[in-house]
Amino acid sequence: MGAATTNSRPAAHLYYPRHFGVLAAATVIMLLLARLDLLRNSLLLTFAIDGAAHACAIVVSLGAPTASLARKAAFVVIAAALSILTLYVGIIGMALFAALPGSERLYVVLGLCALSGAITYGSLIRKFWIRALSARIILAIGVVCLLATGLAFLARAYSEFLGAWWLAAAWWFAFSAGLWYFDTHGEDLRSRRNMPKKKEA
Repeated sequence: MGAATTNSRPAAHLYYPRHFGVLAAATVIMLLLARLDLLRNSLLLTFAIDGAAHACAIVVSLGAPTASLARKAAFVVIAAALSILTLYVGIIGMALFAALPGSERLYVVLGLCALSGAITYGSLIRKFWIRALSARIILAIGVVCLLATGLAFLARAYSEFLGAWWLAAAWWFAFSAGLWYFDTHGEDLRSRRNMPKKKEA
């Protein structure tokens, strides 16, 4: 019975070992770019690369490679644009929360960027690849990204080695960890939620 239950679980939309491997390689590349100061004066390019890199990790890990090249390219381009939009969310947030002390304002704005970026990007993934992602699931992934990015920013205070690449990597892996969990366990969670409650004797 146990084997039958396992086999009846729907296949994941992504091949996650490959996905996380690509993210790890992208993290190393971002680290090297940061150490060489190649992106120091280009926030737009940095945010575009951050978004496109994760989108590429999604595209090359699709479980059913039936999508056209044009659709995949459109997904990567839109993801890069959404990442740039997150930069402007941060800029506006810095102005809106100007009354807060410096460190508190940074955490609030960083959290706002992490959450809004996850929600918009999660909605894009839902539109292109994983229709089963509900608004509740996307919000839950956003909260995971918010917490992970906050912890990563806190860790930066204790190490000069951890730069902007570290925050991007923390967000990438937090988002993908949430995506993996809900993609591979979402059917089980929905079944438990819809299971009728036992009446008390």
